[in-house]
Amino acid sequence: MKVGILVVTYNRLELLKEVVSSLRSQTYKERDIIVVNNGSSDGSEEWLLQQSDIHVITQGNVGGAGGFNTGLRYVAESGYDACWLMDDDVVCQPDALEQLIEAFEAEPNLGYVCSKVVGLDGVPMNVPMVDQRTRNGRYQDWMKYIDRQMIKIESSTFVSLFVPTSVVKKVGLPYKQYFIWGDDAEYTMRITRKYDAYLACKSVVTHKRTIQGDLLFENETNKQRLKNFFYYFRNQTHIVAKYKGTIKTIGNVFSLTCLFFKLFFTGRFAKSMIVLKSQFAWLFFCPKIEYIDNNK
Repeated sequence: MKVGILVVTYNRLELLKEVVSSLRSQTYKERDIIVVNNGSSDGSEEWLLQQSDIHVITQGNVGGAGGFNTGLRYVAESGYDACWLMDDDVVCQPDALEQLIEAFEAEPNLGYVCSKVVGLDGVPMNVPMVDQRTRNGRYQDWMKYIDRQMIKIESSTFVSLFVPTSVVKKVGLPYKQYFIWGDDAEYTMRITRKYDAYLACKSVVTHKRTIQGDLLFENETNKQRLKNFFYYFRNQTHIVAKYKGTIKTIGNVFSLTCLFFKLFFTGRFAKSMIVLKSQFAWLFFCPKIEYIDNNK
């Protein structure tokens, strides 16, 4: 199985060097490293072009969603059997890819598998959503491969996700219009509407995200991250409306309306406007799934 390892990067050169180093150390050798550079201005492009074992795709800053859209298209159209996706702040254990492939081969026709993600303190983060959907009134065997340390899941992040290109060709590419936040949740839920997917606990990666705990909008002070919460709220409502039905969509909009009033009446006007604008934007947000050429 030939694997294209996809990393999306933006202005984090030192972290990028770490993830590339961990990828070069993987025990599974039939793989290539592909880095999508979203218009970095910190020397990342210059460094990448000096690396003989990395295929570099440079484009403008179209967000993580746009980067994964571009990279997945390249991997699926370039003859790879699977793609291993991750951000530029992930450090992988040497056998992380090998363990993902072993889990993926547990049964035919899986949609994807993902790694166990831990923070710098070893505590789990980016935890996938366990598949608790019912069939005939019973939970769908989420413990089927528990002896192999595999748990059936409904959605995951792009922090170490292994997906076959055959699945990419069936379900299309991530929504690049999401820009940032939620593109991974939507995409993995899109896949698990057609395929089973698992968390492979034997595959371990460390996420060196700047904020190791929860990202809390009400406590956020970084101006750029505050702006990005617009995408978080808009995209989240789009996901709920697409996959969770009318009642949960109404509940989601109601909770955000309550958050708007709470922020507004406590004098946090800028934050309240981010919430309000996100919901107005959602009303007119209709991204279309892009499909790749299956003949490539």
